[in-house]
Amino acid sequence: MHFQSAEEVRAQARRNDPLNEYFVCWDRIAPEDIASLIVVLDCAKREEDIQQFLQENPKFLIQHLGGGHGRWVIPKQKLGSEHVTDFLIAEKHSFGHEWQAVELESPLKPMFNKNGDPSQYLNHAIRQIQDWRAWLLQNQNYAARLKIENGLGLTNISPNLQGIILIGRRAKLRNGTTELRRQMVADLNIRIHTYDYLVEALQGRLKGLVMWSGEQITDEI
Repeated sequence: MHFQSAEEVRAQARRNDPLNEYFVCWDRIAPEDIASLIVVLDCAKREEDIQQFLQENPKFLIQHLGGGHGRWVIPKQKLGSEHVTDFLIAEKHSFGHEWQAVELESPLKPMFNKNGDPSQYLNHAIRQIQDWRAWLLQNQNYAARLKIENGLGLTNISPNLQGIILIGRRAKLRNGTTELRRQMVADLNIRIHTYDYLVEALQGRLKGLVMWSGEQITDEI
């Protein structure tokens, strides 16, 4: 009688995963990835420049996640004929999938105006996430249903999913906006970061992996 190894069990689970094509291995990162990410952020002139890079390197979008049963990144998810997300990302816990909607704005655009009010670019990003949530509220069953059952296959997705907005760079962030962003997170369930947040999340993950050096680290599926 053949008993499956832990690796075989995980491989079988992944083959049966309806989101398998979007699965991302979180720990396939190296110190040189930090430099690569910084170069892209420093050179990007448009939102589209970063969108393309992150589509090719989705691992940079999931380093802040902690779910131990897998992580997924879906670019340009259509929500009906009305909306297209920049990214949907998911992690899986023991109680199921937890989703986040990611909206990108240009790294050159300001998060706040000189008077401290949210900029038109930030307001636009907030509206985008709110529009996606409104669509999901009306179409949650269709969105969560498996593709083989004529759904979108977004397992366990909720209309109240958390939003993440990436806009601007920290060096140009105005002082005194931290508390305002915290309040916006509390009010809107939308986390608002500069693109430097991606670098910090990657640095934190690499530091954590170093602590486990000498041991084999794999995704738990």
